[in-house]
Amino acid sequence: MATHLEEEAQVEALKRWWKANGGSIIAGVVLGLAGIFGWNAWQNYQQTQAQQSSDLYSQLLNAVQQKQYDLAEGIAQRLTGEFGNTAYADFAYLFQARVAVEKDQLEQAKKSLGMLLTSGRDPNFRHIARLRQARVLLAMGNPQDALKVLTSSEVGDAGKFAGQYEEIKGDVYFTLGKLSEARQAYSKAIALGRVHPYLNTKLNDLGSGPSDSQ
Repeated sequence: MATHLEEEAQVEALKRWWKANGGSIIAGVVLGLAGIFGWNAWQNYQQTQAQQSSDLYSQLLNAVQQKQYDLAEGIAQRLTGEFGNTAYADFAYLFQARVAVEKDQLEQAKKSLGMLLTSGRDPNFRHIARLRQARVLLAMGNPQDALKVLTSSEVGDAGKFAGQYEEIKGDVYFTLGKLSEARQAYSKAIALGRVHPYLNTKLNDLGSGPSDSQ
């Protein structure tokens, strides 16, 4: 009898505890399930986004190789507009600039590279964009603007791109008639490990003495 009463007391205590806490437990379970399903939905969304952006990038590569520039531009716009948070969007900006250069639309190339400099999250892509933008500005006849791009405080640590920065600086200085600075930049590029078939030729063509134009 005592055992039966003790069990009844335990049941009543359990009922009181459930009445007081059961709602929060159910809510916790529901939220937990919602979190699981939400996470799975997010994972599926991410996978879908990755697959779609990858497919578009493959189409972009093929369009550029086939010189289907209008198609390439449309695909690049989709990548940068719909998948701007992926690395494929950064590639798309570079391809937009490349296509613009091949079509002799240097202002458009400059714009596309500027967009990558603004929106790109990967510092490697930003270095590539900056270097190519300097090339474009030089081709547009704006060596001073090209030099500003190359020497901007935004460059930061150039890392593995340091040699390329110096080589392009050398080209800019040469265009400006600053041959001593050009020589120094080319020499520094070589010292930094820059390997380019024409770099030594450009340096040798400058000779070894000061000959800056006045």
